[in-house]
Amino acid sequence: MPSNPAPVLTMKAELTAEQLAHFKARLQEQARTLSAQDSELRARLAAEESVTANTFVAGIEGAMAAEADDEVIALLHHEQTELAATQQALERIESGDYGQCTECGDPIGLARLEVLPEAHVCVGCQDMLEHRKGR
Repeated sequence: MPSNPAPVLTMKAELTAEQLAHFKARLQEQARTLSAQDSELRARLAAEESVTANTFVAGIEGAMAAEADDEVIALLHHEQTELAATQQALERIESGDYGQCTECGDPIGLARLEVLPEAHVCVGCQDMLEHRKGR
């Protein structure tokens, strides 16, 4: 009996055109929202820096102003990181790689993409990455 080679299975996620359009629209809206928040935070930081630079603030008031600046800077950094991830996800949609884990190449999974449309790794690889950081 001749043996037939098993068909090669590809792990490429097959997102439908409708699903891709759904994720693209969500990511575009997310990018607009994050860009608006970025602008708002920058304006807030500029206004707070102006107040701090033009007034002598001492004691508790000075500490509170510095803490507020630190909070705005942290929020701004977070927004920029999220915006970069969102833009990279949109680029993956355009290149045809959206929904594929950038670490192992396996499908990311529809449920994960629904929760985190900018995800670039599958749950298994995310766990490994977090485990490596924890060491």
